[in-house]
Amino acid sequence: MTHSTLTAPPTGRTPGAPWPIPDAAAFLSISERHLHRLIDSKKVKAVRLGRRRLIPDTEVQRLASNGC
Repeated sequence: MTHSTLTAPPTGRTPGAPWPIPDAAAFLSISERHLHRLIDSKKVKAVRLGRRRLIPDTEVQRLASNGC
């Protein structure tokens, strides 16, 4: 897979918008539980919006390029 394929947002996403955990996990090809563990261990930044946790786009792109 080329680098440009990893950083291309899925169809329908607004570039730069924060990612819901299920979408970010699917894009990164990891489980939602693994992503929760990365957040809990402070290896990935997340923001709260009400009861939801969202992953900033910059974090998703960092993980896509550097690996989880």
